[in-house]
Amino acid sequence: MEDLENPFTLEYIFGELERYGCGERIIFEITESEGVNNYEQVRNFIKHSKERFGCKIAIDDFGSGYSNFSNILELEIDFLKIDGSIVKNILEDPRSRALLDGITSLSHKLGIECVAEFVSTKEIMESLRESGVDFAQGYYVGKPSPELISSKA
Repeated sequence: MEDLENPFTLEYIFGELERYGCGERIIFEITESEGVNNYEQVRNFIKHSKERFGCKIAIDDFGSGYSNFSNILELEIDFLKIDGSIVKNILEDPRSRALLDGITSLSHKLGIECVAEFVSTKEIMESLRESGVDFAQGYYVGKPSPELISSKA
């Protein structure tokens, strides 16, 4: 998150967004822990990115730290990326499944889309579909690549 504290980095990012006019196609990912640790910088970055350029915002690794739901409301995020430590256990652990279902339900009620991380098997993917998760990431969907790849869950 040092990047958000560096005015030269921010100037570069916002300059490129202005230059190419591509903000509506950009999703910035902010880890849950960084959003808490540097809240004011994160809030200002999100506000400027969304209002001026139409960028989308994803909170990454949600559920891995001390999730703060009031921050989720105030930051007006677009995506919650559910941490793989929850997702990978949903078939064996009823509590992980209940947590995933709860996060998904709450997110949808707030108009936020969910992305499940660490999707490694067909069975997990099918379970995520049943839960209403919007998108999936992981080796079952595709290996990491420099190319943009998306898959509806």
